[in-house]
Amino acid sequence: MKKFLTAILFAIAFAAIPANAFTMDVQGGVVNHVSELSKFNMSFYGHLWYPIDQMLFVGFGGGYQELDNVGYVPLSGSLWVRLPFGRQVMPVATGDIGYMIGERHQMFWRAGGGLDIKNGDYSSILLMAGYQYLHHEGRGFVYLHAGILVEI
Repeated sequence: MKKFLTAILFAIAFAAIPANAFTMDVQGGVVNHVSELSKFNMSFYGHLWYPIDQMLFVGFGGGYQELDNVGYVPLSGSLWVRLPFGRQVMPVATGDIGYMIGERHQMFWRAGGGLDIKNGDYSSILLMAGYQYLHHEGRGFVYLHAGILVEI
């Protein structure tokens, strides 16, 4: 009886997962102090997403950034919202909140947006920009990223 109940629980759990449950993005670009737009630092970021529907995703992200020659590994909880305008090119809004591991580890948050340019049914090119705030330093940064989104 115990194995039967376990099998039913697994069946229910997997039935609730949508067909394209594996969604991820990878982005790379630059991040910069808001007050010093001439100095650029590299920034790479990626997310694993759980699609609530075709327009809303929740997930977690991580990556690597250098800010003033100090390396950080940001880890965050994330939200992605496709705005209901367009078919091939859709505007998106994103938000992250998390923790940066590094020499001066600290909490951070990011808010941004951009364009989701559909390549086909399961992939998109991303052009993203936004604002990132480091809690401990009390300073803001602007980021510009390009990347790819894959929905399988």
